[in-house]
Amino acid sequence: MSRRRIRASDLGPWLVLGVVAWFGIAWIGWGLWNQDPPRAGFDLSLLLDAARRVSASESPYDPAMLAGSAPEAAELFYSYPPPVAQAMTLVAWLPNGVVLVLWAIGATLGVGLVAAGIANALGMNGRRMAVRAIAVVPLVLPFAVAVVFGNLDAWHPAAYGALLLTVLPGAGDRVRTGAGIAIALVSIAKLHPAPLLLWVTVTVLRDRGGPQARVLAAAVVTGVVVVGASLLAWGVQPWLDYVQVVRTGAGAGLVDPRNIGPVSLLGQATGMDAAALRWVQVAVTAGVLAVTVLVAMRVRNPLATMGLLATITLVTLPVTWYHYPVALIPVAIAVTLAHPAARPRVLLAAGILMVAISYLPLTWVAI
Repeated sequence: MSRRRIRASDLGPWLVLGVVAWFGIAWIGWGLWNQDPPRAGFDLSLLLDAARRVSASESPYDPAMLAGSAPEAAELFYSYPPPVAQAMTLVAWLPNGVVLVLWAIGATLGVGLVAAGIANALGMNGRRMAVRAIAVVPLVLPFAVAVVFGNLDAWHPAAYGALLLTVLPGAGDRVRTGAGIAIALVSIAKLHPAPLLLWVTVTVLRDRGGPQARVLAAAVVTGVVVVGASLLAWGVQPWLDYVQVVRTGAGAGLVDPRNIGPVSLLGQATGMDAAALRWVQVAVTAGVLAVTVLVAMRVRNPLATMGLLATITLVTLPVTWYHYPVALIPVAIAVTLAHPAARPRVLLAAGILMVAISYLPLTWVAI
C-alpha cells in the first residue's frame, strides 16, 4: 500500500467524525433557522440589520439607546463600534442565511489554518492537523454555538491563534503582520480582546523591539486605517452615536443567568446592587490590565502566556457569554500537540463544556 493511501486511511476516521459532527450542527441550525422568528444566526442578523441601516444613511444604533434607554445585559441590540456595521455593508445585500453559511465556513477554515500553522511550527504535518481540527471543532460546544448563532467570537480562534503562532518557533514576518492585523480587528470589533494589544506593547518595550515589534506596527497601522476609513466615508456622527450607546449601555443590568462574567455571578450569589457591581467590574478590569502587564514581564513559556491572555480577556468587560471560551481553542490545539500527556485534560475540559451548557458556571471549570 502506498504512503499516500496509508495517510488517507489514517484520516478516514477523522473525516467520518467530521461529516457526522457537522451534519449534526447543520441539522440543529436548520431547525433553529425555521423557527419564527429564526433563532439561528440571530447575532449575525443584528450586524446585518445595522449594516443595512448604514447603507440607508441611518445610524446603525437603536434609537431607544440613543435616547438614553438602558437595556438589560441579555437584550439583543447592536452596540459594536461603527466599523463593524460599516464593514458588514459589503455582504449585507446577501440573504441572512447565505451570510451565516459563509460566516461558518470562514470561521471554521480559520481554525484549520491555525491548526496547520501550529502543527508546522512543532514539526508536524500541518495539512493533516487542519483536517483533524476542522473535523473535531464542532464538538467544542462554544464554537458550535458561536457558528449557529453567527457570533463574532467564531473568528476569535483564528485571531488569537495568529498571535499564538508569533510566539512559536519559525514565525516569520508574514505571520507577525497577519497577527497584528487580526488582533487589531477583533479588538476594534469586540473591545474585550484589547489586552492582547497591551501585552504586545509591553513585550516590545521589554525587549526594546524584538519580534513583536512587527505585530505592534501592523496592529497600529490597521487601527489607523480602519478608524480613518470609517471617519472619511461616514463622518464623525456614527462615532458620536457610539459614545452615547456606550454611556447608555453602562447603565444596563449586568446580572443574568446567561452572563457568567464575575460581576454577574457575584450579583447572583450575593444580591449586590448594580452600582456596587459596576465598581467591582472596575476592579476586575484593572486586575486584567495588571495581570496582562505581569504576564508580559514575567511569563516566558509561550503556551502559558497565551493561555493566560486568552483567559483574562474573557472578563475584560462585564458580560461573558458561554461561547467566549472559543478563544482558547488555539491554546488547546497547541497543548495537545506539544504535550501529549495533557491530552486527557484537554478532552476533559471539552467534556465539561458540553455539560456546562445546562449549568453555565461550569464553563469556568473547563477554562
